[in-house]
Order: sequence, then structure tokens, then C-alpha cells
Amino acid sequence: YFVLVHGSSASDAGDYVLELESTAPTPAPTSTSSTNDFCDYAIELVTGIPISGSTRYATVDVIPDNCGPRTSLGRWYKWIGDGDMIFVHTCGSDYYTWLSVFEGSCKALSCVVHEGGRCSLVSWQSVIGTEYLILVHGYNDRVGDFVVEATKEIGAPTSSPTLEPTPKPIILGDCMSAIDLPIGRQVFGTNEDQPLVDLTPVCDSAPGYGVWYKLTGDGEDVTVSTCGRRTD
Repeated sequence: YFVLVHGSSASDAGDYVLELESTAPTPAPTSTSSTNDFCDYAIELVTGIPISGSTRYATVDVIPDNCGPRTSLGRWYKWIGDGDMIFVHTCGSDYYTWLSVFEGSCKALSCVVHEGGRCSLVSWQSVIGTEYLILVHGYNDRVGDFVVEATKEIGAPTSSPTLEPTPKPIILGDCMSAIDLPIGRQVFGTNEDQPLVDLTPVCDSAPGYGVWYKLTGDGEDVTVSTCGRRTD
């Protein structure tokens, strides 16, 4: 399979993040649901201490619109505001997670911020004494094992994923020079200074400056995404 990353028009070029995820069959259950399967029993995060968890066999959480996937399997955490900027991430997780942060009560959730990705990262200015409810769940009903951590440090999280830069000197707008796309890793790249690619007869898309990648099928469902804060 060949994957072309390009813009929506001939003048649309910039940096991007590309990630490939293969969805393997879900293994049989090994334990019962955790306590923080429900909002009322959210576990408090301690700043700087990562917590491991899993959304496998969790119950479905229904959350307000416009704060991430509205119905998905998740685990609940909380953090008490102290007036500082707070960062929460899921770097080190083995699937495409989503972080949704709320204030208010479990029965009247109000969205603060949300973000999705294998290394989801959200940040907000906290208010002293305010309890923030944090739901770790998945994009498009994905489940898996995750790591969640609250930190006040600006910069790369303590367990940031391996990032593979796109080699700059090579002209990648040629399909024959497609780069192997590894499963489960984010690849940084840019389509600036690349040739114009016209796929109009094949994919009914406008010509754009593109970079080619390739992957070999293994019989599993595959998701390719350019979602991320670094994609502009």
C-alpha cells in the first residue's frame, strides 16, 4: 500500500505528523473492571507520577458533545487546581488515546480541553480549588493499555515516543521513492520543497505538494492519521 501525504491545494505545504496504527484482535479478559471505570470514582493524579491503566473491558462513557469521542470506553482521573498551568499526556500508550478534561460535577460536565493521539497532550490554566475530571478514552472505539501523567513542566513528556524524521535531501514526491511507514510510531515530515503530485484521475483530489510512504498489509485493520499538534 502506498500513502501520499499532500495538501488540499497546489499552494498548501507545511510540516506534518504521520502515524500508522494496526488494530489487532482484542485478547480475552483477564480481570474485572477497575474502580475508576466511573466518573464518581475518579483516581487523583499526583503531579510528576505516571499511572498505567487499560481501557480494555471498561464501560462506555457518554460525555458532552465537542469534547472528543462522545461514546467510548474510558477510565476517569481527577486533578485539583492550584492556580498553575497543568499539562496532562498519554505518551507511552499502545493505542490512539483521547484525553477529555472537564470541570463541574459528574452529572454536569463542562468541557475544558481535549486532544487525541498516541501521545495525547492537553494543557490549561487551572483555578485554585477547582476539581478537574480527566477521561482517558480512545478514538473511534479503540481500546488498549495507556500511561497518563500530569506535569507542570513545559517540554517533552518523560515518556515521549520515538520520533523518526523524514530525510530532507531526498525528493519524496516520486512514488518509487516511498518510505517504509513503521506501525505505532510517529513520523515527522514536511511537504515543502517537494514536487507537485497530481492524483486527480485516481483519488479525485486536487494536485498538491506531497511525500510518499508505503506499508505492507498484514490482514489487520489499519489507520493512517496526520492528527497532531505539529501538523500545520
